[in-house]
Amino acid sequence: MKRLAMLFSLLVIIGAGLFLLWPRSRMQPSGAPPTAVPGQSQAVNQNPRPLTQAEQTAFLPLVCAGASGPGGGFAHQCTSLPGYPSQDYGGAGLGLGITLQSVTYGQLSGGAAREAYVTYTGSFEPHATNFGGGILFTGGPGAWKLQGWYPGGQADHCVSLNPEGRAKFVCRYGYEAQGEADSLLTVVTLPPPAGQKKAILSASDLRGTIDPNANCAHLPPGEAVLLAIDSVSPAPGGASAAIEYVSAADAKTACAAHDFADATVKKATLTLHWNGHSMTMTPDMNFAPAQ
Repeated sequence: MKRLAMLFSLLVIIGAGLFLLWPRSRMQPSGAPPTAVPGQSQAVNQNPRPLTQAEQTAFLPLVCAGASGPGGGFAHQCTSLPGYPSQDYGGAGLGLGITLQSVTYGQLSGGAAREAYVTYTGSFEPHATNFGGGILFTGGPGAWKLQGWYPGGQADHCVSLNPEGRAKFVCRYGYEAQGEADSLLTVVTLPPPAGQKKAILSASDLRGTIDPNANCAHLPPGEAVLLAIDSVSPAPGGASAAIEYVSAADAKTACAAHDFADATVKKATLTLHWNGHSMTMTPDMNFAPAQ
């Protein structure tokens, strides 16, 4: 009996030692995520959001030399803009006011796995760049380095479409000039491509132009008129977009009366489905091509 008791005690001691030495990553509490394995892919691509004060402190000195307080409607005034691609700072001649508006993190340019893209507005940016752009940084927290400025490359109205790998975003862009208000949705990488962006959905509101009935020109029968894409926001499987439009029936009546400026405007939400390669939208509302 004594030998059996000693054997039992020995087994208990060995079992306790194995429990203490067994890797904790294999014994997570119920519902807790497993411990990360070195080299395993991590979800890093994020949606744009406003900068924290710590992020302002980290990024601002890299792009705004001699930064001082607010002025002229901008958060900071600069004595120069390190790395800006033009010697005349866009040629606006209105000083060097800048506001850093939003930041997104992820694998953006296809190079470094940890990058940041900051959207800004600036007094030095002309109407042609929609008064702002984006700035790419690489290196990670505590070691950020300026990679490049992208005038016109704003990304504050974007939604991340894939958490891993090179990031893709669906972004909303809007432009106004001489009473015309245009907006579009496009799928881009960051930094976004220069020049005209390929739209997956376009809207044009010409009611404020010299011809309030301009939206009626060449309007195909049975098609609605998309006036505005107001916003884009995250949603399961992709994103959602808030829109304003004139239905096909209302557009037909208003155009026949040459009174499109007073046509009934409706609102709706489109669901954007991203399958990893292309975007589909529901419901299909049969919008006419933007004028």
